[in-house]
Amino acid sequence: MRPDTIVVTGGNAPYYPMIDELRRSIAAVSGGARVAFGVIDAGLDAAQVAALRDAGARVVVPPAEPDFPTALLRKEPRLAVNLSKPWLDRLFPDFQTIIFLDGDTWVQDYGALLMLEGAAQRGALAVVADNGRYWERQIDVRWLLGGIGGLCQVRSFFFKNGRHGGLSLRILKEIGNRAQLNAGVFALRVDAPHWRAMRAWQGRILQSGGKGFSSDQLAMGVAVYIDKLPVELLPEWCNYIRPFRVDLGIPAIVDYYYPYAKIGIVHLAGQKAVRFDPLATTAVPDLDGVPRALSLRFGHFHRMAADLVT
Repeated sequence: MRPDTIVVTGGNAPYYPMIDELRRSIAAVSGGARVAFGVIDAGLDAAQVAALRDAGARVVVPPAEPDFPTALLRKEPRLAVNLSKPWLDRLFPDFQTIIFLDGDTWVQDYGALLMLEGAAQRGALAVVADNGRYWERQIDVRWLLGGIGGLCQVRSFFFKNGRHGGLSLRILKEIGNRAQLNAGVFALRVDAPHWRAMRAWQGRILQSGGKGFSSDQLAMGVAVYIDKLPVELLPEWCNYIRPFRVDLGIPAIVDYYYPYAKIGIVHLAGQKAVRFDPLATTAVPDLDGVPRALSLRFGHFHRMAADLVT
């Protein structure tokens, strides 16, 4: 990757093991290339911060900006990373491109980072949309009065959170049936207009009673769909959430469906047990469909997979 690109993540003390695993996963696949690594301190302890800095990471705290939602952060410190995402250009201004990866991700193929970086170079937001073949229901619908006359209520991410955030009916109609853009993995140049737009929407959403946890993803979607800012939609390979399959011959976590391509970035969203217990296992089918008990955490997955073939 370019020397002016940084990979950024964040989390609190319980997330530290995964943050360090993410850092080590990048080192393992980079072929010796130096990759700048940044961490948003959302409640790390002093020893964890020191260990990250000793490993070369840049550790920062949420921005001390007049418009940053500091009051909400004091009330809910766990939201530090979500609230800080629209402000990453202010936190890391000496880099040209920022690749953000949630603290529960790890990199299995360096090409995924190169793809995120490359897609962002033209000033677009590089991101993966939550739709496609792994989403059995693209939009949730609540049928009213038994569905008489087709009466129903849209229950999409944008509609639900946009309504809580005080967005107008015009905006809700425009974005209500759009695929949400997954803010857990994205890349953007620091000089892109998206940052300013996301901050403006975040402020408006929070002032109207919107949820802090979803404000970053909602602001990102509105900046793209309403402000019409450029976007590059990347394949699931760059932000793979589920379902998982294992190729024990490599070993690697691969796409569930043929041709079982090796996944670039593994995202453990929704995997609560394994996020806080690296030895917790889940049944992952191999290429023959045989379920294998494996951890999905970096390093632990590799050791368990190796044991299965020895």
